[in-house]
Amino acid sequence: MKLSHVHLYSSCFSTPLTTEISNQLQKIFPYIKIDLRSSGDYFSKSSIAADFAGKLITQLPKDVVQQAEFQNSSSKVDKTIIFIDGFYLQRIYTNIIDKNEIHLEHVHIIFEDKLVCTFDENDRRFHARPIICGSPTIISIPSIVEGPARPKAYYFKQMMKDLLSKNSKEIDNEYANRYVSYGDPRLPQVATGYAIQAVFFFLLMVTPSVQIILVDCSIPIGRRN
Repeated sequence: MKLSHVHLYSSCFSTPLTTEISNQLQKIFPYIKIDLRSSGDYFSKSSIAADFAGKLITQLPKDVVQQAEFQNSSSKVDKTIIFIDGFYLQRIYTNIIDKNEIHLEHVHIIFEDKLVCTFDENDRRFHARPIICGSPTIISIPSIVEGPARPKAYYFKQMMKDLLSKNSKEIDNEYANRYVSYGDPRLPQVATGYAIQAVFFFLLMVTPSVQIILVDCSIPIGRRN
């Protein structure tokens, strides 16, 4: 299969990050055209987006908030966690994308500013997903931060911080090199890695004789204890 175009969609908040990712991808794939688009301008023109906009947001009331695995979330228990159903969002985007660009030669990667999750039938819980590969691929910047678990010692020290005479900021700084956070200078590199994964998903897993499939991918960041 000859891949000719990679289309990146950025929101108003992720534009600087997506621009950097676009430049890196162009260096890695010099013979592929990297096209940077504004998701707001592109998708707002579709009536489909308006019809389904209200259905995208899933809210978990506080009495079931423990069922969602957002181990790094700063949200307190008395607040409502709001996130987007990744597979549902993916199906909507599929119907909006220009049908002339839905062929296998085109890869679409959408960068989301919202937390993107999927429901796991095995443990009956919602999980934040940094990436959902498919057509299009969705990469959630908040999920890159909130999704992967931090070291067990981090959570232990946060629970025991009063006994250890430490505050949360000191513990965060102690483990800062073990995970990425918002505004982290390593975040563009991590997000670029997910974008490369999306490209190779098509290069290695999709052929003209195989129908495009949706695959839920989650890659942990950092080392395990």
